[in-house]
Amino acid sequence: MIRQLMAMILPAALMCANAAALASAPERVIVVEKENSKIEFHASSTFAKVTGVFQQWDASFKLNSDNLENSALELQIEAASVHTGSGFKDKQVKGKNFFNVEEYPEIRFVSDGVLADPDPNKFTMTGKLTLRGVTRPVTVAIETARAPNGAHKVNGTFTFNRRDFGMTHNMPFNKIADIITVNIALELPSDALPSSNAAPVAPPAQ
Repeated sequence: MIRQLMAMILPAALMCANAAALASAPERVIVVEKENSKIEFHASSTFAKVTGVFQQWDASFKLNSDNLENSALELQIEAASVHTGSGFKDKQVKGKNFFNVEEYPEIRFVSDGVLADPDPNKFTMTGKLTLRGVTRPVTVAIETARAPNGAHKVNGTFTFNRRDFGMTHNMPFNKIADIITVNIALELPSDALPSSNAAPVAPPAQ
C-alpha cells in the first residue's frame, strides 16, 4: 500500500518541483531578427488572390527556459505598412472596408498558452488577435527548424474569419472569401537557444 501511495505521490511532486523551478527561472526576451523574417496574409476572391506583406512590425519571444514550447510570443504590426504589390489593392486593404488603418493603426497578437505535439519540432500556440479594435482567440500552428547558418527558424500559420473583426464588405460580382490565412516566418539568432532545440534544415539545392 505504501509503495502504491509513493508511486502516485512522487510523479506529482516532481511535476510541482519542475513547475516551480520554471516559474522561478529568470525571464529572457528574444527579439526576432527582421532581415530574414516575414509576416504576410493571403486572401482570395472570385477573380483574384491577394498576398499582403507587412513591412513594419516587431516580434519577441519571452522564455524562462531553453525551449520555445515554454515561450510567449508577442507581435505588433503597423497595419498601414501592408504592401500587396498593387497601389489600387493597397488602398482597398487599408481603407475602411478592411483594415481601416487610420482608425486602427495596430494589429496585435499575444499568445496565452502552448499545446505540445508528438513531434519535438512542432507545437501549437493559443492567443488573442486584436484587429480593428476587436479581440478574438486564434490558434497558431508552429514548426521550428535550424537554418544552415545556425539561426532558429520559427514558422507559424493561423486563420481568422474577417467578419469576426467587422470586415463584412463584399462585391456583387467578385465575392471575397471570409477566411484569411496569416503566415509568419521568424528568425532568431543562432545563440538564442541551445543547438539541439530545433532540427537542422538541409541547404538549398544548387
